[in-house]
Amino acid sequence: MTGGFGVVAALAALRVALPSWVRPAAHMLCQGPHGRLHGGLFAVGLILLAHGLLRRRKVAYWVALLLAGCGILVAGHSILALVLVGCGVLLTVRRAEFPAVPSLGRMRIAAYAGLIVLGTGTFYDGVIQRHDELRVDLGSLVLLSVSVALVVLLAPAAPPPPADGFTRARVRELVQHPASDTLAPFVLRHDKAYVFSPDGRAAVGYRVLLGTAVVGGDPVGDPESFQSAVDTFVATCDRAGWRVSVLAVRGDLEHLWRRHGLRTVGIGDEVVLPVDGFDLSGRAMRNVRQAVQRTHNMGVTTRIVREGDLPGSLRAELAAVSSRWLNGSRERGFSMILDGMLAGTHPDCLLVIAYDGSGRVVGFQRYARCGQALSLDTMRRDRNGPNGLNERMIVDLVTYARAHGISLVSLNFAAFRTLIDAGATRGPVEKAGYKALHLLDPFIQVESLYLFNAKFRPSFVPRGVAFPSLVSLPVVAMAMVGMEFGLGYDRHRPPEPEIPSYLPVMHPIR
Repeated sequence: MTGGFGVVAALAALRVALPSWVRPAAHMLCQGPHGRLHGGLFAVGLILLAHGLLRRRKVAYWVALLLAGCGILVAGHSILALVLVGCGVLLTVRRAEFPAVPSLGRMRIAAYAGLIVLGTGTFYDGVIQRHDELRVDLGSLVLLSVSVALVVLLAPAAPPPPADGFTRARVRELVQHPASDTLAPFVLRHDKAYVFSPDGRAAVGYRVLLGTAVVGGDPVGDPESFQSAVDTFVATCDRAGWRVSVLAVRGDLEHLWRRHGLRTVGIGDEVVLPVDGFDLSGRAMRNVRQAVQRTHNMGVTTRIVREGDLPGSLRAELAAVSSRWLNGSRERGFSMILDGMLAGTHPDCLLVIAYDGSGRVVGFQRYARCGQALSLDTMRRDRNGPNGLNERMIVDLVTYARAHGISLVSLNFAAFRTLIDAGATRGPVEKAGYKALHLLDPFIQVESLYLFNAKFRPSFVPRGVAFPSLVSLPVVAMAMVGMEFGLGYDRHRPPEPEIPSYLPVMHPIR
């Protein structure tokens, strides 16, 4: 209704014919020499207010209630007054549905912004006082300054700073819960903030961009406390005015978010290898078997070591391989990747290191430990190294996992797997989507990564995204893509260590 009144004010400013029951209000807005400007500015303010009500801002609630009361006094005995009374009653009854309250600092900034606009406009009028046709009246300045203040007040709260070391230590303990999901370790990224369940037994890790709080994966900790952690997180977002969204939510946990009105859409599958069922024999595994055998023929060896146990010389050599692989580009990812590569911030990660026949490091993979599972974090290799290195490191890790009581190895994410697998059964829309995916593959490597994963004949765990509404989808998608592909706003990720040129290369122990 507030948006409708904004449209009426805009039409009145444009001198459009209006129904008789709103003409008195339109005449009141647009009378005088500056009436059309007043009407236009008032329309802008009402539309801003309507957006604030839609986003459930407490400031928008009080301003709308105040405007409804003033409108009733001005409208007198008319249909317009009855409509405004209805608006006021609805607002009063639903006052609990406007939880987003600005901080005192935000209120100060809004007051300063409004005063700056008012002062600048007054100074402008003083400078051009001899040119009446260019001057702006006081009413217009007040409306403009109020609109600017509203923009500041209705904006979502600023993103929270990343969690401190003490908070992250608490989350690390939750990640070690026996029921932890394979994506649980990635909640320990150093750019995330956390919200805990009231009993402290579960937590949600998230980051805010474009007024959207994006959760990476599922809650961590005790599954019995997941729902209360989600409830607390959603309440936190409501108070801050953030949209709630989830990236890589597991299919069987979608109900945690649906009860808060979020929609869920599947976007792909997590690729997992059950250790006990993995076997290189058989025709289906021929490509993997041949790739692994090729590396054996070329004298490639591997070793598996805990990241915290790496000596400095080997750490430098691995960093050199990583730097050459990235070739100047930055790390990408959010929901299924850790940060601080080789920086010592995640010492419990396992590294599978591959050496060529001369003992030179030609590739490595990093895996995060979560309960009885290992999750692939990063794959690095020398671009001129032997073919089949990644297959060899995965196979050797599975052998290590089987010997150490690890039941599951999680590999990459297979985005749009069903679309790629559909083949001849694709409809017109699916064909267009697949063609776009195929053309973009050199840049996003979705199809090629899936084909690599499929060689291992893995199992798949459905993953999706959760978002508030279709209207919010463009903003939510921009926030998710921005985080997942590491845009330039990222300043919190610890940099990879510089590679000292004087450190010697350590040869492997065979």
